[in-house]
Amino acid sequence: MQPQRLESRVGMGTVCLEYSRHRPYEPIRTISQSTFCFHFNNLHYAQGRNDTFLCYEVNRKDCDSLVSLHQGVFKKEGVDHAELCFLYWFYDQVLKVMSPREEFRITWYMSWSPCFVCAEQVARFLATHHNLSLAIFCSRFYYPNYPQKLCSLIQEGAQVAAMDLPEFKTCWNKFVDNGGQPFRPWKRLHKKFKYQDFKLQKILSQISLLREEVFYLQFNNSHWVQPVGNHYYRRKPYLCYQLEQPNGQKPLTGCLLSKKGRQHAEILFLEKVRSMQLSQVRITCYLTWSPCPNCAWQLAAFKMDHPDLILRIYASRLYFHWRRAFQKGLCSLWQSGIQVNVMDLPEFTDCWTNFVNPQRPFMPWNKLEKNSWRSQRRLRRIKESWGLQDLVNDFENLQLGPPLP
Repeated sequence: MQPQRLESRVGMGTVCLEYSRHRPYEPIRTISQSTFCFHFNNLHYAQGRNDTFLCYEVNRKDCDSLVSLHQGVFKKEGVDHAELCFLYWFYDQVLKVMSPREEFRITWYMSWSPCFVCAEQVARFLATHHNLSLAIFCSRFYYPNYPQKLCSLIQEGAQVAAMDLPEFKTCWNKFVDNGGQPFRPWKRLHKKFKYQDFKLQKILSQISLLREEVFYLQFNNSHWVQPVGNHYYRRKPYLCYQLEQPNGQKPLTGCLLSKKGRQHAEILFLEKVRSMQLSQVRITCYLTWSPCPNCAWQLAAFKMDHPDLILRIYASRLYFHWRRAFQKGLCSLWQSGIQVNVMDLPEFTDCWTNFVNPQRPFMPWNKLEKNSWRSQRRLRRIKESWGLQDLVNDFENLQLGPPLP
């Protein structure tokens, strides 16, 4: 395995460090109760808390279950922040000694969210190691002009959220020398969580969910995409969703990415929507690829459990559309009442405006509408071959109803 590098900022310079170089960083097994209560308190103004503590769990995926491998705590060592200490350790102690085919799920519980340098380095690490998934729960969020770096983490598949009571309990039970004592929440913990969550949502609202170059590469509906320089890039499964809320509230938007070793974007979307306990709403999803059979069946089951919900799916490209199992999956979506269509110029423009850059007009690539027409023809033939054209037309006419109150 070739040495890989992290960049660590020292003063005004940049120091390149190799993962494979020996680093004397070893995790702490547990921290004291006083350290946890002081550094993980999710205060609005956390004065005197300059250290970042990172509590981690590393699990290996074994079929449909997770096997616990490691857990511990890191803190800043010299000029290297806790996040970089973990990456050095993980590369040396896990990636180098295990098969590259192994898939890992990593969970971090952090007293502070990553700084802009660490966020960038962790995003690069995720981009080059596709067998990892990372969830980051933060007690408090930095807010000093680094929203794009935090977004880069999310775009590489990391899940970022504020710590609430369940996460603090987990941290207390696994990473604190608690002497068998249960976790006792500090005053206004949940109110402080709402403040931190609001801060996170404010950060995310200031940034585009998709970079322009990512959109043009991943949503391009051409059969082949021209290489960037001398590099060919794999087109990944992205799902962008917009949830129209009643009473004129601002729509909720999000962008999800399927990643090797993780659930597909459609399943992540279902988990998020189920947690909202919604009814009588309209959701529009833009996908780079149409759903696989398993995702299609789960989406259909969700729609049948929520008959008042209107769900529209637009795909840039059709995934294995010639295979019968994939056609059957699409049919299950139509039969459940979900509208499934191919993205055309209006949908690409809407996706660009809501998820990329509303300040700049969308510039269509060559043969966009011709490619859309070809995919629409394939989709129409699938409907006709399964005898669903009339049913789909009826559903679409029913769901054109009045606007939300």
